Amino acid sequence: MLIFDELKRNDPQLRAVAAALAAGLFILLAGLWWVQIVSVREYQSHLEIQSYRTIRIPAVRGRIMDREGRVLAQNVSSYNISLYLDDLRGQFRDAYRQLMRQEFAWQKQAIAAREKQLGRSLTAAERSAFQFSFPRRRQFEDFARYRVADGVAAQIGRELGQPVPLDEKKFDRAYNQQRALPFVLVRNATPGQLARFEEQNPGGNGADVDVQSIRWYPFGDLAGHLLGYVQRDNSSTVDESASFNYRLPDYRGVVGIEGGFDDVLHGHAGDESVLVNNLGYRESESLWDAPVPGHNVVLTIDLDIQRAAEESLAAHQGPDARAAIVVMNVHTGDILAMVSSPTVNPNYFVGGLSPQEFQKQTAEMNDPELRSAINRATQAIYAPGSIFKPIVALAALEDGLDPNALVDNPGYVMVGRRRVGDLAPVGQYNLRRAIIFSCNTYFITIGLRAGIQNIVRMAKKFHFGERAGLPTRQEVAGSFPSLKEVNSPDWHDGDTANICIGQGQMSVTPLQIAVAYSAIANGGTVLWPRLVERIEPEQGVSGQAATGFPPGLFRDRLDLPRRYFRILHTAMLGETEDPEGTGHAAVVGPAMRICGKTGTAQVMNAQNREIGRTTWFASFAPYDHPRYAVVVMVENGTYGGPTCAPIAHDIYEELLKKEQTPPLTPALTQRG
Repeated sequence: MLIFDELKRNDPQLRAVAAALAAGLFILLAGLWWVQIVSVREYQSHLEIQSYRTIRIPAVRGRIMDREGRVLAQNVSSYNISLYLDDLRGQFRDAYRQLMRQEFAWQKQAIAAREKQLGRSLTAAERSAFQFSFPRRRQFEDFARYRVADGVAAQIGRELGQPVPLDEKKFDRAYNQQRALPFVLVRNATPGQLARFEEQNPGGNGADVDVQSIRWYPFGDLAGHLLGYVQRDNSSTVDESASFNYRLPDYRGVVGIEGGFDDVLHGHAGDESVLVNNLGYRESESLWDAPVPGHNVVLTIDLDIQRAAEESLAAHQGPDARAAIVVMNVHTGDILAMVSSPTVNPNYFVGGLSPQEFQKQTAEMNDPELRSAINRATQAIYAPGSIFKPIVALAALEDGLDPNALVDNPGYVMVGRRRVGDLAPVGQYNLRRAIIFSCNTYFITIGLRAGIQNIVRMAKKFHFGERAGLPTRQEVAGSFPSLKEVNSPDWHDGDTANICIGQGQMSVTPLQIAVAYSAIANGGTVLWPRLVERIEPEQGVSGQAATGFPPGLFRDRLDLPRRYFRILHTAMLGETEDPEGTGHAAVVGPAMRICGKTGTAQVMNAQNREIGRTTWFASFAPYDHPRYAVVVMVENGTYGGPTCAPIAHDIYEELLKKEQTPPLTPALTQRG
């Protein structure tokens, strides 16, 4: 062989090259043998003890804005002081080893004491009683970890000047289930707390500041019931994967706009992949799918009118008044303000209140008398009292009533054998005077003449006893008798008399009254109320257009001559402008002449005794060309005039001011 023949020659250089090649080949073969044979289990174990975990990254929730683009609900950064458990693994291990050394020393002493007692060495079986079982070792591990974490929490508490308690159960659950995520010690840290932490914390203890997005309502309890609230809910939506290992905090809308439009506000969550080791600690991470932010919801609400209504109610009746206000555009159906009192601060549900505010809000939420969680504008039902009388007047006009015909009021009216008292002065009344003095005798008389069937048919055109279709999950239908019920033998004239004065077998919501008075104001068109103007994508999300909700959606039509509405408008104008009118306190001035009707409905108990009153002022303005309907309801007031009319006055003043003030420019609208 040529190669071997060459090697047989006495050539030192060639032999050195051959030796080097042989040595290199040997090293390669030895390395391959080491990797493939000797170290195979090590590499296999290394692969087995590492795996990927997926984290659900919540999308930024869409904003809720008023009609001029001012933000009513948004997301803000919340700064938490958290423990990063993977930074503490060394301390966990050292604490466990120290604890085990102490336990082994105790074990050795216990065995020695037992042997001394017996005077002999222990057998293997006897020694086994002193050995640590696997569950016992796990308890030591858990205790060691908690002791380390509790020490860090105590250190942070000293730095902040306040206790930072560490819940052992929550900590164990976080370690066992979400080890790769930060464990929050101080949630929603204040700027002062963050400054003290950054200044005094030396680092190296696993504590650091992390940022999360939380829901925030910048105006606090303003329009709280209307906006609704969110609750923590990290579950996947319909079109998302459900197989995440970890889930960062997310929210779900419950009621109000937050609940009704949760699907568009929520957005689409993203995915993050995290490589963790066999201990569950994070090794590396990568973002798979970025979250898609939710859409913004633009309401028909006007922030200035909403604020004016709430402030006026609180000023006249106090912050804990049980009341509701609805302000509506009579031509578009737009709800410009919706107030429910006592109000609720939506920040309560996401932990955005101070401890003092949180305690106050909790007390109100749990007080059955206050019941601040209910939206009284749409969820509570009341007897309308005298504010129902204009509907009775329309039914009587349709039946041929002469508005100038006089009805004698001796101070009461007999309905069968029942005597119904009347607080209006004794005398003769036409329609206008009956509206001004809210004469029960007049309206019971014309109602009985027109017939309950005509009153029911008229009320059904206003859609009493039906929901108005608001997307807030906060609406009830109320009640009103059907034609079948009033045609039954069980229906009597006394029942009709009660309906004629807005009591008896009927109940309404303030929103239903606003819809009805808007129809009276605009000449007979019953509209669907509109609460949302449009849904629009967040800035920076391309390829998606805004979705608008058309105004002025037709619901029904009162087929009555325009003359009837003019007659009723003139009579209701007298309610506020006549010196003897019960709604005189609502008057603003010639630029906003108000047509109104006060009402006071008795609240009776099972023994037919009065236990309270529901007071109303329902109205629309201006008289010449109505544009707004304002309905004010206060529970347990005195009478509608002195209780509710002054609040309506303040609202109309704000409406007039808004008409005289130029709207916000588009640039300001975008800034919110």
